[in-house]
Amino acid sequence: MNLPLLFARRYLFAKRSQNAINIITGISIGVITVVTAAMVVVLSTLNGIADLVDAIYSPFDQDITITAAEGKTFGREALDLESIIAMPAVQDASWVIEENVLLRAGDQQTVATLKGVEPQYLRMSRMDRYMYTGEPTFEGLSGPAAIIGIGLKSELGVPLDDGVMQPLEISALIRGRKLSKYQQRAFETTAIAVRGAFTMNMEFDLKYAVVPLDIAADLLHYDSAVTALELRLFSPKDMDRVEGDLRASLGPAFDVKTRYQKNALMYRTNASEKLFTFIVLSFIGLIGAFNIIASLTMMMIEKRRDMRTLMGMGATSGTVRNIIFGEGVMIVLMGTGIGLLSGLGICWAQQRFGFVQLSGSVVEAYPVKVLPMDLVLICVAVLCIGLFAAWVPLRTLSRRFLHATAARV
Repeated sequence: MNLPLLFARRYLFAKRSQNAINIITGISIGVITVVTAAMVVVLSTLNGIADLVDAIYSPFDQDITITAAEGKTFGREALDLESIIAMPAVQDASWVIEENVLLRAGDQQTVATLKGVEPQYLRMSRMDRYMYTGEPTFEGLSGPAAIIGIGLKSELGVPLDDGVMQPLEISALIRGRKLSKYQQRAFETTAIAVRGAFTMNMEFDLKYAVVPLDIAADLLHYDSAVTALELRLFSPKDMDRVEGDLRASLGPAFDVKTRYQKNALMYRTNASEKLFTFIVLSFIGLIGAFNIIASLTMMMIEKRRDMRTLMGMGATSGTVRNIIFGEGVMIVLMGTGIGLLSGLGICWAQQRFGFVQLSGSVVEAYPVKVLPMDLVLICVAVLCIGLFAAWVPLRTLSRRFLHATAARV
């Protein structure tokens, strides 16, 4: 039987002659509980928001994007597409042409980004999940058709494909022609029907018009040139490895980036926010954990006679010190356990019932995602804080106290 642990458990749950000791002990457990639960809830919420942002931006940012290191375009023959698609981690690929154009429908016009892609790109970007109206296909009722953001559709007032009209006019500056010299002849214009409208976020809804690759190539006079090759992988976990392999095989002529590298600022901001929040909550926990010092100090004062008796029966100062430390450990473990269960319960309730709403957002309620690694880090941080508060200060206090107690024995 572990004698120090037995005494520590007895002292923790026993009634004290001074009610203040019980109150301070309860406060110590409560502080650890609240800080632990807050860490679980806040970090899980930040995870959910990060996943939401990633989901919003990922349709137009594939796992891997290959572009020319110099210049805007490159010839398709410059890349061995078959060998790239043959890589085990690569699920799908699409050539991409991206350029700013002028959209016109009737008397309305606006500047947008034209994105010419192959049909499989709609599958790669899971376009069917984001359709607000119409169909996620380039096959119109009477020929090729476009898919545009709902913001562009509303701004232009362009109707969906009826099989007769092609109301959307796309005008682009022909490469190599100067506007000052050629004026109207510097532009190429084509008309196309709109098959559907998507909604992802306000930026994309007002920015992108997606058309078949051949339409974009003809409009821009790109021939065999493209602006990028975008790849979708079977698992996002392979992004860094595939990016490294492609960078090594393609050489300095091409720039290879993962989705995270293309949006490095956004992802760094999310990671920094999560780290800063974790540090702040840990610091709050460190301040609150010093209630443990008060609880253990008062317990030592109250139990002086018991300690004197134990030392008179042969117990060493180390045994008595372990009793004091054991009670501090129990306070930390109880607070951490209750806090983890409370935090997980709150997260489950938010996921299940969505109590906290996000008015006017793309989702109805705050997203929550619990990561096991976060729980491990929270436990390690809280336990380290609690053990520090229970051991470092009390070690000095207990030495002085035990020396005085031993002198009376």
